[in-house]
Amino acid sequence: MPETSENPTVPSPLPWQAEQWQRLGAQWRAGRCPHALLFSGQPGLGKRRFAEAFAALVLCEHPRDGLACGDCRGCRLWRAGSHPDFLRVEPEKPGGPLKVEQIRQLGGFVGRTSGREGARVVWLAPAEAMNVNAANALLKNLEEPATAVIFLLVSDSPSGLLPTIRSRCQSVAFPAPSEEAALRWLHEGGLDGQSARSALVLSGGAPLLALELVEPEAREAREQFLADLVALAQAAEAPVVAAGRWENPGEGIELSQLLKFWQQWLAQMLRARSCDLTADRQVIGLLQRLPGRGTESLRPLFSFSDQLAEARQLLSGGANPNKRLLLEDLLIRWAKLYA
Repeated sequence: MPETSENPTVPSPLPWQAEQWQRLGAQWRAGRCPHALLFSGQPGLGKRRFAEAFAALVLCEHPRDGLACGDCRGCRLWRAGSHPDFLRVEPEKPGGPLKVEQIRQLGGFVGRTSGREGARVVWLAPAEAMNVNAANALLKNLEEPATAVIFLLVSDSPSGLLPTIRSRCQSVAFPAPSEEAALRWLHEGGLDGQSARSALVLSGGAPLLALELVEPEAREAREQFLADLVALAQAAEAPVVAAGRWENPGEGIELSQLLKFWQQWLAQMLRARSCDLTADRQVIGLLQRLPGRGTESLRPLFSFSDQLAEARQLLSGGANPNKRLLLEDLLIRWAKLYA
């Protein structure tokens, strides 16, 4: 993966993050950095890397060219994961919630004085993984900010945060880069032309996610999930059995991402109905198998796409839904489309 820093052990902003980095860096150098920042945008745009880079800059003792130097004592401690003024808060297991106990432990960190007379940094992601109790515990810290403490909240779905939390943060939005910029970065990372373009389409324009999706495990999971949807449409698979298999998709891919692929396949079906035959042959087969003719046969697809969107919102919020039951419900509804 291409780096923009000469020292690969120190994170740096990605090429399409230059505007956000320049603006935030200027605030930091001028001593006007907000006490809480909310980095938001779709998955796979490098928000976490940006937050890491900014944390490293704040903790660096001798920044160079607007980046952490990578050589000072602060940078060495940060790289070793032992900097006393840096606290990382994330779920205990991937896809899990941020628990109220984790947020309450912030009190001890933000309440003490920095040993180096500098800022302390709390890095928290994904912010939307907090339930209401955890969010309220964080809100107390944001309402009465301690001196020289900077909260870096990273979120794929900021709408899942309490409005009172969003209002106390300066929002830093990360839109998807242009296709040209994304493909250039992917090519520099070793992904060839057609593979890069296909992966970028699947990722919704998110370059880091595109790189993940070309990994063998992720590609195999995506292809198998589509094959299982075809089997359900053919009544050759039981929804409950399929739900048990996909409740935890495995390394390299999450359930929310599978649902996003599902939405993209629905979109391909709708486009194919309008004589766009660029869709995957299995996707076209799903369209042709739908009962009914004309636009009437497509109305259930629009409704089902809305249900997928609601399910993804539940997964990205702090409600921590039962994934097995959520997936069973979706797969049963999908099978009924073809009954």
